[in-house]
This record gives sequence, C-alpha cells and structure tokens, in this order.
Amino acid sequence: MKEALCIIGGSGFYDFLPSPQEKYVETPFSTDPIVLYHSKAENRDLYFLPRHGKGHSIPPHRINFKANIYALHLLSVARVLSTSAVGSVQEEIIPGTYVLLDQFIDFIRPITFFEDNFSVKFPDRIELSGVIHTDMTNPYCTDLRRHISGVLSKFSHSRHNGTYYCAAGPRFETPAEIKALQSLGADVVGMTNSSEAILCRELGICYSSIALVTNFAAGLQQQVNHQSFL
Repeated sequence: MKEALCIIGGSGFYDFLPSPQEKYVETPFSTDPIVLYHSKAENRDLYFLPRHGKGHSIPPHRINFKANIYALHLLSVARVLSTSAVGSVQEEIIPGTYVLLDQFIDFIRPITFFEDNFSVKFPDRIELSGVIHTDMTNPYCTDLRRHISGVLSKFSHSRHNGTYYCAAGPRFETPAEIKALQSLGADVVGMTNSSEAILCRELGICYSSIALVTNFAAGLQQQVNHQSFL
C-alpha cells in the first residue's frame, strides 16, 4: 500500500475526490468527530478534508485545527496538499495567480500540540512529549513543493514562492494593515494556513500549500467582497 495522501480545501475548494465516501474520525481534541472524505487510487488512500466543514459552516477563528490534523495522524496520512483562497498584498501578484508558498508570518495564533501533557508516538521514532520547540526554517515540505512546482510550471499565472501572512479573521484587513504587511514582506494574506503547517510539522506530516489569489487586499482595490472567495 502506498502512503496515504490528503488534500485540505478551504474557501472555494470543496470537492476533489472521485466517488468519495464519508469517514468520521474521533480525536481527543473535539467532542464531535472530524468528517473527511475517502477514496482510493492506484493502491493509495486519498482523503479530502474541508477545513471549514460542510457548507462552509465554520469561520476561520473557530476551526479546530488540532482535531483536523490529529485526525490525519490517526489515518497515517504522510503528505498533505492544502489549498486556500487568499488576497494579494502586492500589486504584481494579480487575481488568478497560483502561489506555491514557501514562508509564512504568523503573529496572532499561538498553536501547538505539545501542551497539557500531550504525547505522541511515531512508528519509526521515539515518543515525543513535554515542551517541544519545532524548527520552522522551511515551514513547507521541500520535497512536496518540488513536485508541485513542476506542475505549476505549466500555468502562466503562477509563482513558485511566496510569503503568507496569517490574519486572525473573520473580518478582512484595513488598508493600513495591508501597508504594514507589505513592509513585513508578505505576498498574500489569509486566515488559516500557518496553523496547519505548524501542526503537521509537529506530527511529522509533509505539508505543502497552493494559494489561489482571488482578489487584491484592502487598499489595492476599492472593496473586498466575501463572495469572491466562494
């Protein structure tokens, strides 16, 4: 059996798998099971996880990231490709561009599995527990990024690197905030991605992400419309 893969879809990304079957996974981080969709292809388990839940019912600040990612760990998922709709912070990154993220900036959502006596065992590693400070020099899986980069080369509107700024949400940013993000070196802005990258790294899951620019951020266009993300 080949290693299991998962696609995590965000705003506007709701269906990827052929003939999917619902799968419910209980985790210690939620009273409700996590709902995923399962399929098989070429002797490989494939999963799709809608991060906002069915019908986009969960706002970004209420997503249970720890339950979502731990469910993937329980399913022995080895690699995750996430997609997300983002706003462009830079005028040269136009709507319709695919951005293969390589860095993120996150000052707003401290998140880790390693608290409250959490411990985890890996098939080929010792048990991890206690206070863990995870290296994020390369926050996105370099191996998976290399494969995705080859595919994105076929698209004219694509960038093979980009820095994602994670905002708290659920509101959009002000023009003043976007100016600050430009000075920090951000390329795109969203509300979810970095939390998944951090938690996947803690559990040894290879995680990479493609961001689709749906609009310019505040101050670069007249108004930011929620409907452009759906």
